[in-house]
Amino acid sequence: MAAFAGIEAFVCVVEAGSVTAAAERLQTAKSSVSEAVRALEERLGVRLLDRGTRRVQPTEVGRVFYARCRKLLDEAAAARLEAQSLQETPVGRLRVAAPECFAARHLVPGLASFLAAHPAIEIELSEAAGAVRLVEDGFDLAIRVVEEPAPGLVVRRLATSRVIIVASPGYLAQQGEPVTPSEVARHRCVGFAPLSWRDTWRLGGAAVAVRPVLLTDNTESLRAAALAGVGLAAVPDWSVTDALAAGLLQRVLPDAETPSSGIFAVYPTNRLMAPKVRAFVDHVAAGLRARGLAA
Repeated sequence: MAAFAGIEAFVCVVEAGSVTAAAERLQTAKSSVSEAVRALEERLGVRLLDRGTRRVQPTEVGRVFYARCRKLLDEAAAARLEAQSLQETPVGRLRVAAPECFAARHLVPGLASFLAAHPAIEIELSEAAGAVRLVEDGFDLAIRVVEEPAPGLVVRRLATSRVIIVASPGYLAQQGEPVTPSEVARHRCVGFAPLSWRDTWRLGGAAVAVRPVLLTDNTESLRAAALAGVGLAAVPDWSVTDALAAGLLQRVLPDAETPSSGIFAVYPTNRLMAPKVRAFVDHVAAGLRARGLAA
């Protein structure tokens, strides 16, 4: 296996852009990554990296070598997953990426029963605001809440995410409840910054211009603002199902049509679905159905 030593470290440095970032991804010491790449260069008798002060770049030879090594690592991963797919028992470490608020509300609460049913599985959960790179960052799957998943991925639709307007009972008692979309404009509003309709809410056939008193890019903060009575909030329904059921929030204009997207499980196309992945996705899909989030 000496011929393969250092290849993963080299590829990770090229993709991460620095030895420090590569060490973080590989969860090892920076010195170990540097030594592995230097040893690889010495065995090959070529310089693979230009080590600048800000960013490490592959040399011309390094770029050619990287392309071959990337294919080699992808084939090794595919071989590993193919072997795992032949097992009947889900086993191994499962690396999952999911949006922060979604993971806390719809993945983590069900993990105890999932791990009890599959004791040979270990889960590593990454709660990232942005979309991770599945292959490059070594994830088995990701949960994404989007209108359309990126091309080149294997996709399973798990549920529908719909934006709804909610407010606390206390706020509505003080300010009154809007009965038509146009009345929303006179209320204090809380908006979710990443949405295209952050300052124009599409309610039924109407486009209502609003001036949010609070804009946030964090779903948990959006939910908290609604619970605190800051104003009317445009939130994804999955983030407030429990608060609505408990009467802590009330849906406003429930008959007005609002934008929706999908909740998807996505996997790299170059990986067979290992039993651990299939078992986890089936578990998540069942949990979302039980919470009333239909596909």
